Amino acid sequence: MFNPRITPSTLRTGIIMLLVIQLLSASPVRAENQPDPAAETPGAAAVQQETPKPALQPDSISGEYLKGYVTDTGKMLSSPARWDGSDWLKAGLVVGATSGLLFADTGIKDFAQRNQSSAGDKAASVGNALGNPLYTLPPLGLFYLYGHYANDQKARHTSLLAVESLALSGAFTWGIKVAAGRPRPYTGESSSTWNGPSLKTGNTSFPSGHTTAAFSIASVIAEEYGANPCVPPIAYGLATLTGMARIYDNKHWASDTFFGGAIGYFVGKAVVRYHSTQSSTALKILPTVSQQGFGLTAEYRF
Repeated sequence: MFNPRITPSTLRTGIIMLLVIQLLSASPVRAENQPDPAAETPGAAAVQQETPKPALQPDSISGEYLKGYVTDTGKMLSSPARWDGSDWLKAGLVVGATSGLLFADTGIKDFAQRNQSSAGDKAASVGNALGNPLYTLPPLGLFYLYGHYANDQKARHTSLLAVESLALSGAFTWGIKVAAGRPRPYTGESSSTWNGPSLKTGNTSFPSGHTTAAFSIASVIAEEYGANPCVPPIAYGLATLTGMARIYDNKHWASDTFFGGAIGYFVGKAVVRYHSTQSSTALKILPTVSQQGFGLTAEYRF
């Protein structure tokens, strides 16, 4: 078996590569709210080269909704080409936090295992359930049925986006799990051990799938119902409980849960953004007239 004992420097490099390839590729592309030069320059006429369809607002299970899984995945994987400074800053912050936790993993594990209690067991059971699709999918289905019979379009829309976010983030997480092959804490292996590609259950620690699932749903709910100031703290608080439960039960290292939560968060935010009501012409070529003479202005909106 390929079982290298790598140095902290090599480990950080591997984490950065995984993050760049997988994590913030789920970061949503922001629309540019720029004024239309054609409206400011007398006589200017916009030549539309491409007029994309408005973003799909799914509120029922259909072929278009399922097709969105494929198109949204493509958008996420190609989005690094359109990152700006703030996106790279987010990547740097996630890399830094994950790297720091890698050095603290063993200490956090030991602390959690020394502080087991009946109250902690009960809290952990709730957190584990919140991150298990077997328990979270039925409530989302009931929420969709409520939206159907109550004619609540927002409820249907939110439940469908939450399911998509759960599916896509789960696929990304599983791919990294298999590639990394990090042993789970309960195996007794060191936190610095990475076995490489592996399908063995004990080698699927990084990242935490339960935490990914919890944050993928929480971020969609927080985005859709964020007008209520109580919703985001509750949603993210419950998702955080899932991450803590995985550490408490010795199923994951702290860095596993942080990275898994980040994947779920960014994928959920991206899915909501891709299906927002905002849409615009992708490319405009705008003739302009000024004191300097006649010219053309190209405008591209993502």
